[in-house]
Amino acid sequence: MPVLAIPVRAPFDFAKTRAFVASFPPCQADFLVDGEGIIGAHAVGAEAVAWRLGPGAGASLRLELGGAPAAPVAAEVARLVAACVGADDDLTDFYARAAADHPAYRAIVRAHHGLHHVRFPSLAEVTCYAILAQRTPMAVAAAHKRRLVAAYGAVAHLGAHAVPAFPTLATLRTVAEADLAELLHHPEKARRLHGAIAAIDDLGLDFLRTGPYDRVAAALGAIRGIGPFSVAMILLRGLGRTDYMDPRSAPFAAIGRAVYGEAWDPDVVARRYGPTIGTWAYYLRVGEPEGLRAPRTMRPARTSRPRVPRTARPPVHATP
Repeated sequence: MPVLAIPVRAPFDFAKTRAFVASFPPCQADFLVDGEGIIGAHAVGAEAVAWRLGPGAGASLRLELGGAPAAPVAAEVARLVAACVGADDDLTDFYARAAADHPAYRAIVRAHHGLHHVRFPSLAEVTCYAILAQRTPMAVAAAHKRRLVAAYGAVAHLGAHAVPAFPTLATLRTVAEADLAELLHHPEKARRLHGAIAAIDDLGLDFLRTGPYDRVAAALGAIRGIGPFSVAMILLRGLGRTDYMDPRSAPFAAIGRAVYGEAWDPDVVARRYGPTIGTWAYYLRVGEPEGLRAPRTMRPARTSRPRVPRTARPPVHATP
């Protein structure tokens, strides 16, 4: 069984990553929480590879792979797993900005210190879920996602575990719209999904991950069925792009008002966090209980706020 080391950027608390994976409804069927580890699978081309991720030596995670994948396939699986758990996220700037924030938000950061941004396992998966979740309860959208896996995905094995791997964009774009409609029992979502899969595959992972945010958001928003909510989900929750998020959007405005109380000001939050605003939103949503328990009699720490240049960006709504 091949074993690889995935370097992590400190601070990285794998126990918090494991706890988040176990509680994230859209992807609960994708992973098994096994003792101190996480078991999952990824599709690479026509091959599906199961894996187990756990604590490693020093600043690394230990990745065990099922079967005997070729070296390039093993390397790609390691890249996908590292991206999924945000192994290389640099939280230094975010933590520095948070140190001067409201005491209730600082309580959230203390409680979840070392939690990196856990993403959807693949671009294909977040693309499909972003459309399946539109005007749909989370449990129903997750069930529809499982239908896609059962119909077009593959099962990989790691010891006694049989683990489903979500199909790639290349696989899904070979599926006819009529077949998607029959599977989902929803012709309009099938139409949107069919078009979005091809369009996002054509845009390419590199452009979506590294292109200027405005251009990427505009390109995604031009796809039929991809609105502001889906744009934000794909870029933040799928690709880990934290460089833009509107704190006035639902549900973050409601949680922000509850956590910050009378001090809630989304413009102040946007200026304070700048290019780390997506991480602010992630911690806010994950740590809402700690924020609500924090005392509100203290004043926020007084330090100079970082100046963040204003740029014209389309309003992008937050994700679940």
